[in-house]
Amino acid sequence: MHPNELLRDLLKPGQRRIHFKSESDSRRRQILSSMCALDVRVSVWVVKQRPDKEARLLSLGALAEEAVRAGAAQLIIERDESLERADRRLIADAIRRFGSSEMQYRHVAPHEHPLLWVSDAVAWCYSNGGDWIRRADAIVESRVTRL
Repeated sequence: MHPNELLRDLLKPGQRRIHFKSESDSRRRQILSSMCALDVRVSVWVVKQRPDKEARLLSLGALAEEAVRAGAAQLIIERDESLERADRRLIADAIRRFGSSEMQYRHVAPHEHPLLWVSDAVAWCYSNGGDWIRRADAIVESRVTRL
């Protein structure tokens, strides 16, 4: 079964998506355990001592650069209409600078692409720290910290 289908199976009746901040701790543990059993890996970009807007630009720029260099076919980003135009410019710039016009990128609503729930869960774990980071480690392939 495809990871998207397995993730959709975790939804409660009436739920359109998994949003980690809205779940109870016991449900978070259950969801994270299921996610860690999937054949998915994430990279975590941590930006310290910067305002959120600047941290987003640094993180997304690094992500786009890494995706282009790795030969990724597509990059899917959770839609935030207030940031979408700036995101598109940043990604297009990375594609131009690192020489791949073949990578496709798009913004989608979280309920449209369940793999976004995995990145949401890992981001939540990293921002809450402690044992949550340990629980997410099984799917974290790499960590990049920028100051």
